[in-house]
Amino acid sequence: MKSKSVKARLLSPIDVITLAFTAWIMVYMAVGYKRVEGFGFHFVCYLSIFVGVILSAYLERIWAGREGWFYSVFRFLRGLYPVLLFTYFYTSNHSFNRVLITTWQDPLFMEADRALFGYLPSLEWGVKYNHWLISELFHFAYFCYYPMIVGLPVYLWFKDRKAFEELIFVLTFSFYVFYFIYSLLPTIGGRYLDEALIRTKIYRAGPFTRIMAFIYNYSRHWGGAFPSSHLGITVVLTVAALSHPRTRKMGYVFAVISFIMTFSIAYCHYHWFVDSLAGIAVGIGSFYLGRWVYNKMLENR
Repeated sequence: MKSKSVKARLLSPIDVITLAFTAWIMVYMAVGYKRVEGFGFHFVCYLSIFVGVILSAYLERIWAGREGWFYSVFRFLRGLYPVLLFTYFYTSNHSFNRVLITTWQDPLFMEADRALFGYLPSLEWGVKYNHWLISELFHFAYFCYYPMIVGLPVYLWFKDRKAFEELIFVLTFSFYVFYFIYSLLPTIGGRYLDEALIRTKIYRAGPFTRIMAFIYNYSRHWGGAFPSSHLGITVVLTVAALSHPRTRKMGYVFAVISFIMTFSIAYCHYHWFVDSLAGIAVGIGSFYLGRWVYNKMLENR
């Protein structure tokens, strides 16, 4: 009984799912190491994260109750650390996402788009409706993902610590669901086609179109398109904001952004349109499943 309570105090629910996710990736890479790009580097990175999570949990217990800016920052980072890892987890995925399926599966999703529209929205929309205001609207919606993913958690950190902890868990859980799918299903999205890839890197229109072009000129990520985590996580943030009285008005704004983003991911040439449909479904499902898992884990602590 004593060891169970100590274990409960040592590892938070976020620690548990982060350890499970990093362990999965390490085992997956080890099994298919011959097909992993930069195996040694990424294995060491994931192992370091695994060890770092355990070490930080021990330090949190040792430093419990201590006051001062250093310990306040440490506790803040302990609560928010998965957000700081999401970019690496996403960009590293291209190194091992062709272990089981060795070729990109985009032709399947291209055909799904053709079946829905008779053409590829990822090629047509951004070219046909290329007025700079339209381009700015859709690129702005796509860009909003970045401040949203930091802004809502930070806001709740100051306003409602329990809601913050639940949000970070659900957000982290949802990301890991997407990343798990990406590790098994290699897709690139619209950039699979050279003409779409080129357009994502052209500096044109207004500031948000140019910001996104800058990101895609310097980003090294390749893969992780189906389902769209960009839209799916935006949906998670939207549902989370709508679920909390303090952030409901924010949730209404998020809902509008999510709606526009449903079309912008194809308009901006980043995804196939079916990626957005799957992203919405996985986003909603992972939010409610994540919240259920979180409550179950709290009951068992």
